[in-house]
Amino acid sequence: MAILKYIFSTKKSGLTKLTEEEYKKDLIDISPEKAERAFERAWATRNFEIEMYWKRATYFWAFIASTFVGYFALVSSDNYDSPDVFNHVEVYFLICIGFVLSLAWHFTNIGSKSWQRHWEVHVDLLEDAFTGPLYKIVHPPQTYSVSKINEIVSLVFVFIWLLLGTKYLLVQDLIRSFGENYTVNWFVLVSTVMSFMVVISMIFGHGRGRFGSRPIVMYKRNVSYSKENGL
Repeated sequence: MAILKYIFSTKKSGLTKLTEEEYKKDLIDISPEKAERAFERAWATRNFEIEMYWKRATYFWAFIASTFVGYFALVSSDNYDSPDVFNHVEVYFLICIGFVLSLAWHFTNIGSKSWQRHWEVHVDLLEDAFTGPLYKIVHPPQTYSVSKINEIVSLVFVFIWLLLGTKYLLVQDLIRSFGENYTVNWFVLVSTVMSFMVVISMIFGHGRGRFGSRPIVMYKRNVSYSKENGL
């Protein structure tokens, strides 16, 4: 089934290792002009990745904050204290959405940092011939990593949503009722299964980046001159 490729992928990586000599041959020894352009492109793309890193963080912050607002608005309402045949499942929907968004934010942080680091490695390897070891020489022997702290914060939000989900199941008495009466709240069950399918997809399936050969086919559109007005 086509949907299975989104959940789990068996595609292998098509990468091959480069030796130091092969790297220099491809990017440094080709010509001084091309090597300098590669160095400048690495710097520019590294800066672009940093810019995109924080834009992605803002994107997820907006959605996660909105989910928190919706969650606390629902649990603080008078309607939440009254009995509900579906156990106020809309609260659990928001918990699942918040959990998925927070985990996606965490994985996106890791992916963004890996691309930033990718271009920084190129800068490290190329800079000696043009600026000297400017980027490799650092002043503080140890400091704090902004991106790593951001990863920790995103992971904290993942655990917060897990705790809120556990709290919901306990407050609504769904765990004990399932064990004693074999009653199932299908809305809760389907939401849980779907959330974990998305998680599996992000970790093992479509959300996992894999480098490999990409055979492509190009197509050409047919274009003809108009015969009107002599054109």
